[in-house]
Amino acid sequence: MALDYLPILAENAAPKPPRKLYRAPRIGWRPLGRPLNEMRVSLVTSAAVRQTRQRAFTAGGDASHRRIAADSDIEVIVDHHSPVGRDVRRDAEVVFPRRALRELARKGVVGSVAPAHFSIYGGIADHDAITERLAPELTRRLAAMRVDLALMVPY
Repeated sequence: MALDYLPILAENAAPKPPRKLYRAPRIGWRPLGRPLNEMRVSLVTSAAVRQTRQRAFTAGGDASHRRIAADSDIEVIVDHHSPVGRDVRRDAEVVFPRRALRELARKGVVGSVAPAHFSIYGGIADHDAITERLAPELTRRLAAMRVDLALMVPY
């Protein structure tokens, strides 16, 4: 059973009234094409995670993305200004589980880890920027790395 995350978030979000939800005109999901243990996997987080040397995300309408090397030893910063961010600031693995994904690959649960992952700033209100620029660009970049499965980790 799928968790309908956005209505729960909207209902419990501060400040009130609840956020207005946007429903995409078409669903982007599709069945897995082959077994998970044969797939190359990449992470996409909405926690505004970036490598320390990369340009910071700006709060609000930042519809850009950051490419982050898959090496779990690379230090990252969380720029998202969510009120639930204390744990994330102590350990970005909560919203950017690079070590966990590497362990799944080591155990053979997933075929391999892509050479890079991606991060965006969640809560972007400009839906046209997401559907017309951000999503197509991420799709191109994931396809160029021959990623079979992008695992979206919301924040």
